[in-house]
Amino acid sequence: MVLLLGIAAGLAYGLTAFAGAFLAVPLLVLFADVDYHRALPIALFALGICAAIAAGDAVRARQCDVQLSAWLMAGSLPTMLILGALAQRLSEPVLGTIFLIASLVFGPLLLLTLRAYANRMAPPPAALLDAPRRSFTDATTVVHRSTADKVGVLFAGVGCGALAALAAAPGALLGWRILERRLAGQPHLSVGTLALASAVLATLAAGWQFLFVADVPGYTAGLYVLGTTAGMGIARRAHKWLPQAPTHRALGCLVVIAALALWVVVVRGATAST
Repeated sequence: MVLLLGIAAGLAYGLTAFAGAFLAVPLLVLFADVDYHRALPIALFALGICAAIAAGDAVRARQCDVQLSAWLMAGSLPTMLILGALAQRLSEPVLGTIFLIASLVFGPLLLLTLRAYANRMAPPPAALLDAPRRSFTDATTVVHRSTADKVGVLFAGVGCGALAALAAAPGALLGWRILERRLAGQPHLSVGTLALASAVLATLAAGWQFLFVADVPGYTAGLYVLGTTAGMGIARRAHKWLPQAPTHRALGCLVVIAALALWVVVVRGATAST
């Protein structure tokens, strides 16, 4: 069961640029009998592995802006460390409320964004496998960005870090919107840059939160990560055969449904404890 859950999460992450990561924690909590505090770092680590696969494809195709990734990580890292420690001290009902709010905000926002920006839709991470290769000259050209650009990416990183620490989803929607404006007309470059930042941040956030968790279910975590890796591999091969827009919309709806299901579980658990 845990292996299948991981495959589902890996497929969801690979086939959508925004929504997939939000499914990781609900799947573990609802179906793998893992409490929220342990599910967070497990989901983050699995996400880091999937993002690293996508980032590898992006680096190979030179579809990655290291400078913007560094600014995004600079904003995210301090936030993740502070809120990651806080998350492990909050009660499950409080964490469930935060997750519910994040999902209900970003789920509908995802759908609205897809309609408003239909002509500038971001490719899913799995599509980086077949991304057009940039020339070496293009990739190594130093772009001098304004201070406002750098500050904007820095603050977007703060939002990404907060979502990573509290909901195991590194704010891909926030990151894409800010990068898409600075890398106009280069959708693969935007997603590749975001994947590189996500791979580093999610892995560091998972390691940090594991320090606060006792009795980590290693067998469950291992199977889940293995499943997500397999799911990401399947997504990389299958993405070209699937319609992009319907896939995004379907997973956006699943985000909201999963969040509501998680909330029901958390409320029942809190009521039973009381």
